Amino acid sequence: MTVFKGALRRGLMKPASLLANCVLPIVFMVAAQSETFAMEGGRGLFMLAFLLMFGAFMMAGGIQADKLSGVTTRILAGPITFRSYLIQNFLAGIVPMSVLMLVLGGMGIVLHEWTLPFALGVALLLLMLSTTSIGLSFVWACLFKDKEASVVAFTLIMMLMGMVGGLMFPQSVMPPALRHIGAIFPPHWVARGLEDMIVYGAFTTEYWLSLLALVLFSVALLAYGSKKRLA
Repeated sequence: MTVFKGALRRGLMKPASLLANCVLPIVFMVAAQSETFAMEGGRGLFMLAFLLMFGAFMMAGGIQADKLSGVTTRILAGPITFRSYLIQNFLAGIVPMSVLMLVLGGMGIVLHEWTLPFALGVALLLLMLSTTSIGLSFVWACLFKDKEASVVAFTLIMMLMGMVGGLMFPQSVMPPALRHIGAIFPPHWVARGLEDMIVYGAFTTEYWLSLLALVLFSVALLAYGSKKRLA
C-alpha cells in the first residue's frame, strides 16, 4: 500500500486540504449554535457541505500532480497495476473523509443534540458528496494538463454548482428553470437530501432518492476518471 500511504500523507499535509477538511469544519461545529442547523434558523449544513466538497477534491488532487510530474508513468512501470494505483488513490481520499464524517456526526450529537438517525443521514449524504468530489478530481486530472488552470476551473465550477445546486441559496427561492438545471449537479441532490432530513429527521423516500442520485454521480465520475488517459 505504498501508493496509499504516499497519497494519504500528501493529501493531509496540503494546507488547503487540511484547512477545508479539518480545521474549518471542526471549528464551525464547535462555534455554531444549534439553530444554525435547523431549516428555520440557518443553513449551516449546506455551508458545511459546500466546504467539504472542495476539501474532498483537494484530498485527491495528488493524482494530477503525479500525472504532471511523470510519477504515474514511473509507478506503473513497476509491479503496481493501473487499477491498484487508482484504488489506492481513491482510498487515500475517502478514508480520511469517512473518519471526518464520523467525527462531525458525533459532534452534532454531543454539541447540538442531533438524533442518531439525523447524524447518520447527514454523514451519509456528505460522504457521498465527498465521493463525487474525488471522482471529479480524477476527471479533472484527465482533462487538465495545467495545475493552476485546473484549480481555477474547479473553483469556478464549484461556485456555479453551489449556487444552482442549492448549497449557497435555498432551492425554494430559485426559479423552476434554474432548479431543473441544478439537478444535473451533485450538490442539488445533497441539498434536497439535507432539506428532507432537517424537516423529517428520518430516512424518507426522498432522502434515499437523493442518496441514490449521488451514488450514480459517483460511479459515473469515477468510471470516466479511471480511464487510461489519466496515465
